[in-house]
Amino acid sequence: MSWLSSFLHPRRGYDAAQGQLDKYYQDAQGYQKPYMDQGQAAYGNLSDMMKSLLDPAALQSKWASGYQESDAAKNLENTATQHGLNAASSMGIMGSTPALQAIQQGTSQISAADRQQYLNDLMQKYLSGAGIAQGIYGTGANAANNMSGNAMNMGQNAAQMAYNQQNAGGNSFGGLLGMAGSLGSGLVSQMKPWSFA
Repeated sequence: MSWLSSFLHPRRGYDAAQGQLDKYYQDAQGYQKPYMDQGQAAYGNLSDMMKSLLDPAALQSKWASGYQESDAAKNLENTATQHGLNAASSMGIMGSTPALQAIQQGTSQISAADRQQYLNDLMQKYLSGAGIAQGIYGTGANAANNMSGNAMNMGQNAAQMAYNQQNAGGNSFGGLLGMAGSLGSGLVSQMKPWSFA
C-alpha cells in the first residue's frame, strides 16, 4: 500500500490488521477447543463418581451384586474341604458336627476373602479412572481458562482497533493540517522582511 493510498484510505490498514487478529485468534482457540471439550465431558464423569463415593454403602451393594466367585477361590475351597475331610477321617471324627463346622468355616473364609479382593480390585480401578478423569478435566479447565484470556485480549485489541479505525480519517486530516502549518511557518520564518532603503 503506497503512502498516498494509506493516506486517502486510512481504514484499510486497520481492516487488514483486524483480519490477521481474527485469523490467529481463531487458530489459537481451535487448537485448545478439543481439550476444553474433553474436560467438560470428564467433569460429568467426575461428578457421577463423587456422588457414588459419597454413598459408599450403595456403591458396595451395587458392586457386590456383580460378584462371582473366582476359579482360584473355588479351587482353594475344594482343597480345604478335602484336607478337612482327610483330617477328620484320620482322627475318626468323619461326619461329626465339629468337623463339618471347621470345614465350612474354612471355606467361608476363603469365599469372604475372595469377595473382598474383588471389591478392592474394583475400587482400585474406579479410583484410577477417577484420577484419569481428573487429569483430563484439569487440562480442559486450563484450556478453557486460556481461551477465556484469549477472548478478553482479542476483545481489547479489537476495541482499540475499531476506535483507531473510526478516528483514522480525522487523525490523517489533522496530521495534514499540522504538516501544512509546519511548512507554512517554516516558509514565513525564511522570508526576509521588506526593506525600504
